[in-house]
This record gives sequence, C-alpha cells and structure tokens, in this order.
Amino acid sequence: MVGIQNSSNKTKINLIINETVNLPVSFIVGMSFITGSLTGGILSSNFHNKK
Repeated sequence: MVGIQNSSNKTKINLIINETVNLPVSFIVGMSFITGSLTGGILSSNFHNKK
C-alpha cells in the first residue's frame, strides 16, 4: 500500500472489451500478485480435495 501512494507512473490495462482508466503501475503489479496467489491457492486446494 505504501508503494501505491507515491506512484506517479500510470498506465491503462487493455481488456478484451475496452481499456481501464489510468492506474498506478504498482497497483497493477500488487493486484496481479494477490489475484494469482488467491487463484493458485483455490486451485491447489480444489485439486487436493478431489483425490
């Protein structure tokens, strides 16, 4: 969160339908890391329960 407050570099994310507003690069990287960690945890626990 501290890195997000002082970020002056901003960029847009190109989605399939349209683009987002300008977001700080540190916010994009942080959200990607959190989303990937949650998705990986959910998928690994889901596969573990099916065995």
